[in-house]
Amino acid sequence: MKRISIPGEVFWGTASEFREVSLKELTGKKVLLLMTSSAGSRLSLDNWVSELRQKAQVTWMQQIPSNPTHIDVYNVLYQIKGYLPDVVFAVGGGSTIDLAKCCVGLNYLCAMELFSAEDVRQAIRSKMYLKHPVSIPIYALPTTAGTGSEVTQWATVWDGEGTAKYSIDAPYLCPKRAYIVPEYTISMPRRLTLSTGLDAFCQAIEAYWAKASNPMVKEISKAALRLLVQYLPLVLSEPSKIYFREKVCLGSLFSGLAFSNTRTTACLSISYPLTMRFGIEHGLACALNLTEVMKVNLPAISGSEELLDVLMIKSADELQGWLEQISKGIIKLRLSYFGIREQDLSELARMSFTLGRMDYNPVELTQEKVERILESVL
Repeated sequence: MKRISIPGEVFWGTASEFREVSLKELTGKKVLLLMTSSAGSRLSLDNWVSELRQKAQVTWMQQIPSNPTHIDVYNVLYQIKGYLPDVVFAVGGGSTIDLAKCCVGLNYLCAMELFSAEDVRQAIRSKMYLKHPVSIPIYALPTTAGTGSEVTQWATVWDGEGTAKYSIDAPYLCPKRAYIVPEYTISMPRRLTLSTGLDAFCQAIEAYWAKASNPMVKEISKAALRLLVQYLPLVLSEPSKIYFREKVCLGSLFSGLAFSNTRTTACLSISYPLTMRFGIEHGLACALNLTEVMKVNLPAISGSEELLDVLMIKSADELQGWLEQISKGIIKLRLSYFGIREQDLSELARMSFTLGRMDYNPVELTQEKVERILESVL
């Protein structure tokens, strides 16, 4: 039988409701808080932190790197060596939530007298952490709308030498509580709004056509796409309008719930070296190849006409037009815009085959085919 899983609780509401509910829940607990000081100021959470410190034992980590590497994870783990919190609370984007998952999933290393960044890398690559499960709940307050990390059980970790993308993956790493507060996304710049929105958009499409998809997932994916197609362009035009932010947050949540049950496919797999080698934001890196991957996948999937209908297009070429229109004035969806040259494509194609992503694509892609996809968007 087909199944879907929603292992954590999702709370939706206002900033004041979040403060009330979270403070009540965390009272008397040891809390490891992951949140940059700039995020605290930008989101007016300084008073919340002050109140939390009065009610709980708080260790606040404020240095949160974007796209954390295994070296970044080591640095965080070393700082909390010997500290076992009751809750790990992540406030931020996907990188912050992923780092929280690393603090839990790799916490067993903190019990070692000595451990190194290489120990962290080997623990991730070998999945040794699965032999040392830790029952520390993760709470997540996403301040972007798109990554879906608040409702998934895996986290992305990059190799510090820029040679590979890793994941840690276990059911107990899915946040026990996710707090969705749309007003905390209003301060996002337009480029970040675009990138994270396209991240949700791509992941919803990939959940729809993934090998592991099923009728329930497809309905959740379509719900996400209906919202994102309508409201992502609107929120980019009027970023301070809370109603538009709410709809994009809801679309992002549905996208996360969908792909948390299927994993992602070729688009994300091809995107990883674009982020790793050229620093392209994840959502933009996915969107760069989405149209060309769709052209390959559409003939092979069931419900392709339904997907096109939800996207309000008749072909993948029309999708490219929509992507370029909403990106206008922010970025250009061409590899060359990000400094990628023709001579880079072969190596990027070679690096595009991430196990657990590319193998979930409904059509098998070769390195030669991926290189042609990249050539099409150069």
